[in-house]
Amino acid sequence: MITHLRGAIARLDISGPAIELDVAGVRYEVLLPLFLWPEVQALAGEGILDGEVAGPEIGMHIFYSASTNQPVPVLVGFLRRPERDFFRKFISVEGIGPAKAVKAMNVSVSTIARAIEQEDRATLTRLPGIGARGADKIIATLRGKVVAEAALQDAGLARPVDATRLDSNRVVADAAETIAALGYPRGDARRWVEDARAADPSLQTVEELTLAVLRGRDNR
Repeated sequence: MITHLRGAIARLDISGPAIELDVAGVRYEVLLPLFLWPEVQALAGEGILDGEVAGPEIGMHIFYSASTNQPVPVLVGFLRRPERDFFRKFISVEGIGPAKAVKAMNVSVSTIARAIEQEDRATLTRLPGIGARGADKIIATLRGKVVAEAALQDAGLARPVDATRLDSNRVVADAAETIAALGYPRGDARRWVEDARAADPSLQTVEELTLAVLRGRDNR
């Protein structure tokens, strides 16, 4: 049973959402609840994380899941132990498994727990993939059991995380780092990438943005 991992951030993948942790040369894929993404992305910084070179080190409390129906182990990571404890309670609700919970938790644990204790169906219904019936099941199952989590001093994130915007920001940062690695000033590289994206919003990948900027430099 894996309960904690400490290693270097090797890769971020918002589509999971997941990160890869390099622990003494062994890579672990760890699913990451959406509400933690801004914090982890800030820890990762703006360096290129392409899986080849490990980035900053991070410690994560791990929820480990494997079953007969799901023989491939699933690892879910949290920055704080009480967040993992809440996750265990959250997936005890009928119809909510680890993968669904990871994507549903786009606001902080304290925000979700308060909504449960206050029977705030509107907030719970807005969680991705939950809906009105799911909100009622969550309240019926967990009300009175998450009082401590409702008072948790966590990120306090009440506004849903916008995964699309975060992914876009990461692409811009990686493209700027790629250009800076070619010898251009980092500040100029960031500005050029942002200008290229503003001029042509269809540029969605690191490669497209990098090529657009370099072509622009060649034409000057």
